Amino acid sequence: METPTDMEIVRRVQTGDAEAFGELVNRYSGRIYALALAMVRDAQRAEDVTQEAFIRAYEHLDGFRGASAFGTWLYRIAYNRAAGECRRRAYDRIDAESCAVAEESSAGRFDEETVVRMRRALERLRPDERVLVTLFYEEERSLAEIAQIMNLTLSNVKVRLHRLRGRLRHYMEE
Repeated sequence: METPTDMEIVRRVQTGDAEAFGELVNRYSGRIYALALAMVRDAQRAEDVTQEAFIRAYEHLDGFRGASAFGTWLYRIAYNRAAGECRRRAYDRIDAESCAVAEESSAGRFDEETVVRMRRALERLRPDERVLVTLFYEEERSLAEIAQIMNLTLSNVKVRLHRLRGRLRHYMEE
């Protein structure tokens, strides 16, 4: 049996099969949570942002027409919810738990000292910078998708990534 595409599931939900939305939640919840965690830096708040993003997506699914990929559309909703959470709470405090995403992705590829330096370098970034790094390196999203998710131009994404690489390199050398 073939796995249905996102668009097939969306059409089912739009035609009244509300339970089909659970398939999209299962498919995307981990990635949306990782994005939220990269921004809000708190596990509980990241869970809240994730839940709010899915609720908002469900409420507005009838307006989704497929101009972009469903995943990109959902990421944009989650990004906006997380950015709102950061603004509302003026929350940019770093804690050890929030570095789990960077640590997990680095495990096995780098020695422990390098992982610690990378975590510390990432901790120094603003939430929007951390999410850019997360989307590109962790989620392996294309530059075009990142531009759409973060409401930036493609060239702006490229410039920001270039500058972030330099800053991260500098931070790691300190």
